[in-house]
Amino acid sequence: MLPTLESELGRYFKGSTTTGTQPITLWLAVKTILHTKPRMILECGTGASSIVLSLAVKKIKSEDPSYDCKIISMESVREWYDTAVENLPTHHSDTVQIIYGPREKYEISMFRGYIHSNIPDNDYDLVFLDGPNFEDEKGTTFCADALYIYQKSGKKPLKGIFDGRASSAFVMQTLFGRTSVKYFIPALAGTFQLDAGKSFEKFNTTDFRNQLTGRLFLKR
Repeated sequence: MLPTLESELGRYFKGSTTTGTQPITLWLAVKTILHTKPRMILECGTGASSIVLSLAVKKIKSEDPSYDCKIISMESVREWYDTAVENLPTHHSDTVQIIYGPREKYEISMFRGYIHSNIPDNDYDLVFLDGPNFEDEKGTTFCADALYIYQKSGKKPLKGIFDGRASSAFVMQTLFGRTSVKYFIPALAGTFQLDAGKSFEKFNTTDFRNQLTGRLFLKR
């Protein structure tokens, strides 16, 4: 699918100690990019995945010179940011912009999570969710960049891919419904498609339903 992928990743890993993204997640990302042809991608957690996303974009450009896409790659850890900037091949610098954004807390409805600070204001249509760190002194939270972008855009439609981040998938399934968010535990990866105009800032008891087992869920 991407002929130079193996050689480019080999060179990248020589200069970086990152563990990289799961192959299944990268496959989902490439498949989504080639199919939907996004114009603005937000990558949450930079690394070798930046190369893969860029190669997918360049493949489309080689077939359609009128196509244009920018990848904004956010990194919350200074050391990893410096490594990523140093190891990004120059021929990808026209597509990928790496930005340092220390994580900050983000709360939405009844949930608390973390986002990258310093995310540029752009009309994003695809999010690759692989950061920031979502553990804190109170336990596990979730990566909230996709919901932050969704809210900031005025609740425009948004597609995305998870690498790990099961807690993010759970929160988004709760808010948008299971048909909008698909996550596969064996693969620790999934996809989402957030419809326009969802409202979930406030809940009351009429928003909840229960299954016959007594398990509660939100009416979405």
